[in-house]
Amino acid sequence: MHFAGYGLSWPKFNALVHLFMAGEPGITQSELGKKMLVSRANVTGLIERLEKEELVARGADPSDKRVFRVCLTGKAIMLMNSFIPIHNSYVHKIMSALDKHEREVFISLLKKIKNGLDSV
Repeated sequence: MHFAGYGLSWPKFNALVHLFMAGEPGITQSELGKKMLVSRANVTGLIERLEKEELVARGADPSDKRVFRVCLTGKAIMLMNSFIPIHNSYVHKIMSALDKHEREVFISLLKKIKNGLDSV
């Protein structure tokens, strides 16, 4: 429901936020797949759907023509600029159910999980 009002799903938002944080000149499809923890086939399909919605553009990497770089379109940047503050507010509301100590423990555990994922 939270994402649907903006025409997004969790996978679309996940891809767009990684691309938003990467900035120009975008990132390769394989880098995006690694960041999202999805297979090459899944990221390719997702990129194709985002291209049809004119949210991303693919282009050859200037240093390696076999590699495609993906970047946000102006339409996607406007979408993210309007949605990210709303999403952040939503997450803050959810996290407000935890007291300060619980939030600190939760963040510590998330960091441990991230470190575990980084080592895989």
